Amino acid sequence: MQSSPGTVTPLEDIAAWQSQRSGQDPRARLTPDLVALAQNGATILLGAQLDGRPTVGFGVCCRALPDGYLRIILSRSANAGVLAAIAAGGRLAATFTGAPSHRAFQVKTSRCRVGAATQDDRPEIERQANLFYDGLSEIGFTRDLAAGWLALDMADLASVELLPERVFTQTPGPGAGAELPR
Repeated sequence: MQSSPGTVTPLEDIAAWQSQRSGQDPRARLTPDLVALAQNGATILLGAQLDGRPTVGFGVCCRALPDGYLRIILSRSANAGVLAAIAAGGRLAATFTGAPSHRAFQVKTSRCRVGAATQDDRPEIERQANLFYDGLSEIGFTRDLAAGWLALDMADLASVELLPERVFTQTPGPGAGAELPR
């Protein structure tokens, strides 16, 4: 089944995963197309468990690091529950969704750490925020409304670095939720 231009189905995600995994370092958990999606203005949702209750958060930027970790920048004050869950040793799920295609994937891990955002993160935060605004404007949101979702105070930003252990396609359609095998 072929999707319309600019969209991808979960089955196409799985096929791309299998194609791109051949010849790739087996330690690398993400394929180049998923890394590109994560770093190009994706909506970033974080989920963890704190004291037996779910807690969710929202990232503003993702950077793929050379050691295989993903560095997610987020507001410390708005994401206190997620940060506390990670600090307590909790597992983390991060879902990345691109607009306007709704192509999405999720990573799950127990290997994550909390740190500070740095000035080195700033250019990437700004680049990805602009891509986020553009993606939302393509589906009818005003740039001002989109900018309100990412109102940032650099002094309030933290980082979460996570090493993907499991990867799932979350693009809507048949096959959504399927784990992308090692």
